[in-house]
Amino acid sequence: MKNVAIQGEIGSFHYAAALSWYGKAVSIVACNTFKKTFESLDTGIADAAVVSIENSLHGSINEVYDLLLEYRYPIVGEVAEHIHQCLIGQPDVAIEEINIVHSHPVALSQCSVFLEEKLPLAERNEWYDTAASVALVKNAGDRHQAAIASSAAAKLHNMKILAHDIQNVNQNYTRFLIIEKQPTQTVTTKSSLVVETHHKPGALYDILGIINNHKVNISKLQSRPSKKTVWRYMFYIDIECNASKTQTILTEIRSISANATLLGSYKASITTIDI
Repeated sequence: MKNVAIQGEIGSFHYAAALSWYGKAVSIVACNTFKKTFESLDTGIADAAVVSIENSLHGSINEVYDLLLEYRYPIVGEVAEHIHQCLIGQPDVAIEEINIVHSHPVALSQCSVFLEEKLPLAERNEWYDTAASVALVKNAGDRHQAAIASSAAAKLHNMKILAHDIQNVNQNYTRFLIIEKQPTQTVTTKSSLVVETHHKPGALYDILGIINNHKVNISKLQSRPSKKTVWRYMFYIDIECNASKTQTILTEIRSISANATLLGSYKASITTIDI
């Protein structure tokens, strides 16, 4: 049985992504931070990890980009989830009674319009995980507290869904990366790179030109500050091509750039799960 580390608890969106990729025959290693998720791989507690990398409303999760480069465990796949957020409380409570809402900060941000319109006076309390926030509310036993999480988390903890689909926009998707210490993926249609350019005019243009010359589509371009030099930047790039062509592109980039690292070649997600 594979041990899979996730940021969050059973019933969370990370948990759903892990089951979508590996099936139910896994042992979940629940971690309260992304850092501890990667550390679980490092210490051998976990064989694989599932981490969210971006949300269609909230944007990129920069901490995960930094951890991918720090730990260098390869990306072997991705899972896309259509996220449905719910307001969850005690079984016999009404929305009007709620004065504290707990959830992960990203979930709170995704549901800001609902909170402003329906619960403008309610305190918003950031918690490390959506499913864990439901457990927090259940254990508190306070009818004035609620959590934002998935319907699966409500069912897991036998709590009441006070409102369905409370996210600001219905087209709310999160992309999760699958990371393994010993990758077994053979079919590759996408690769993730990180490139640190020389500090000169046109440096990024030259790199993008190499990718364009190979007629390869760029599906993601994310800049992050370099931790080595002030005002220098790294670029995380997702390209749609197989591992063989990726290696050719990397060789050409390295001939003109200071650093180019492959974070993984994997099969791009073509389906989306609803949770």
